[in-house]
Amino acid sequence: MTTLRDLFGGAIVAHIPPTFIDVSDIREIADNQEVFADINSDESIVIEILQYVNEPSNEDAVRYHFASLAHDNDAEDFNTIQQITELTALEVPKLPPDTPKYLLVGQQQISKFDERDPSARNLVTILMALFRFPNIQTDIVITCNIPVILGATSSSRLVTQEGDVNEGYEEFRKILTSFDIKDWGLFNA
Repeated sequence: MTTLRDLFGGAIVAHIPPTFIDVSDIREIADNQEVFADINSDESIVIEILQYVNEPSNEDAVRYHFASLAHDNDAEDFNTIQQITELTALEVPKLPPDTPKYLLVGQQQISKFDERDPSARNLVTILMALFRFPNIQTDIVITCNIPVILGATSSSRLVTQEGDVNEGYEEFRKILTSFDIKDWGLFNA
């Protein structure tokens, strides 16, 4: 089932799975982000509007954003990139056809809530899409975080279950095919 939700005040519309709640209803979220969390697992979806990064190639730009996420997750020493592929207009049909579009699949070992015990780290598969708009100096990054192995002492183990990568990828694909910028004025703010 495809459930379209307004993002950034309706300037963007995209599918968000029905079991995902808007995290801004629970805590403060930065204005350049939309964050959703699954009520049944520790899966999350983050859509970010970021400053365009000047990297030698688009592949380097998606690597940069993945490394930035690893830094934010305190996972610099615990991350791997499994693949980077260019997305097609069929996979992201509602963006201008000349938009550089990339998919990165990787993994990071992440602890929640600053848990310091190494056995509290969860192995998280990360699906990251990067849409690049050099003319407006903007990168849009969509990240789906799917915990595939919960650490033995992770607090997540008490309240949730591991995610399903195949199901997560299918939902991510729906996000990409439905992603539609309705108001380009969003980027002039």
